[in-house]
Amino acid sequence: MRRGMALALALVAAAAAWQPAVGQVQGAGERTAQAALPQGRSPLWATLRTTRIAEDDARGIFTASHPPAVKALVGRMLTLPGFIMPLDAATHGDHFLLSKYTPVCAFCPPGEPNEVVEVRTARPIAFSSKLVNVTGTFGLENNGDNGLFFRMTGAQVR
Repeated sequence: MRRGMALALALVAAAAAWQPAVGQVQGAGERTAQAALPQGRSPLWATLRTTRIAEDDARGIFTASHPPAVKALVGRMLTLPGFIMPLDAATHGDHFLLSKYTPVCAFCPPGEPNEVVEVRTARPIAFSSKLVNVTGTFGLENNGDNGLFFRMTGAQVR
């Protein structure tokens, strides 16, 4: 499972590396096309998006600067609508990424690092390609190597 997660996160990082704009994982045309697809609509996604992400090209890592509104969410039980991005080829699991946007390609991240949440569920769930609601305890992650800055633990999926 850990190897699968590393591979998925490496793909996210690799996709970020070839994009033309520094700090922008998706190109403008891809972002426009993605906006036309279903997405998780919640004011919480807009709040998470206020986290400023910077990319250190020389070291190949991302850094995050969380504003007070995001820091205030730490430790709270939150519900976020979004799409499951499995970290390996399994059909069930208790560890995945949640994205605001519909994933359209396993090799292309559907959003920026401040639009993805790492999720650990209380027990394994069946992965779905449909919009789901994930409820869990919110926390901040400091994984600049993989571009992950938010997490939900003890989560349930509905």
